[in-house]
Amino acid sequence: MSLPATVQTWSPQGHRLVALVAANHLSAAARDGVRSLLAEATLADVAIWADQYRDANSQTGLWHYVDLPLDAKGYDRDRDCPVQPHVVAGGRNDRWRDCAIDRILYNRQRLGDTSLDRADRTIALKFLVHLIGDLHQPFHAIGVQRGGNDTPVSIFGSGTCFYDDGTPHPCNLHGAWDTALIAHRDLSDQRYLDELERLIKQHGWGADAAGAPETWAMESHAIARSVLSAESPVIDEAYYRRHISEVDDRLARGGLRLASVLNDAFRTASR
Repeated sequence: MSLPATVQTWSPQGHRLVALVAANHLSAAARDGVRSLLAEATLADVAIWADQYRDANSQTGLWHYVDLPLDAKGYDRDRDCPVQPHVVAGGRNDRWRDCAIDRILYNRQRLGDTSLDRADRTIALKFLVHLIGDLHQPFHAIGVQRGGNDTPVSIFGSGTCFYDDGTPHPCNLHGAWDTALIAHRDLSDQRYLDELERLIKQHGWGADAAGAPETWAMESHAIARSVLSAESPVIDEAYYRRHISEVDDRLARGGLRLASVLNDAFRTASR
């Protein structure tokens, strides 16, 4: 799923919302830990840092997704997570691979390792904020048609979309789920956050059981597979009404799971 450098992963608002939900569910130790690493910045402030970092560090582009086959019944690390360049699969240097699942685990370990330099732990925190959000975007967990990037669609009456720098390009399904459905809600961050917190309260969800990244990936994969197999290439009001609840679910769960990972990491670090 090689993405153009100008394409965002979730929209900036989507990533901010995941971070804002997480901030609402941090433990006291995690709040203190985040503050000690980010100083005056917030989780939302650094939510798209990893996209900006990727522009000059292209290998990290693979960290933002995992290319599961359409018919995958589960995550297979050897099949789905690329070995790092110049590393032999199964060799002694093959500890961490280049996909979202491995890199969430990698950065979780580094965040909790107080023997590391503060700057290194800060980078790990920034990656976690972003990559956990990315893995909850359904089309970051399927390799078909480059995660929907090669699936042309019309979005609310137009087949032309624009990169952040204003360059036009044909609209695609990946971008619709990254940006268009969220933008069509037309809510400020605070109003959207209120809606997500209402959803969390309604379902009784908490930040006490994050689960495993491969589970999150399979949840996302199931949504993407369903959309690819059943939908027409027209993103309209009816499509929005059918799917916006899935988008909201992924944003809310992503935020809660980010909080859970951070709570655990800073609890470990405080021992």
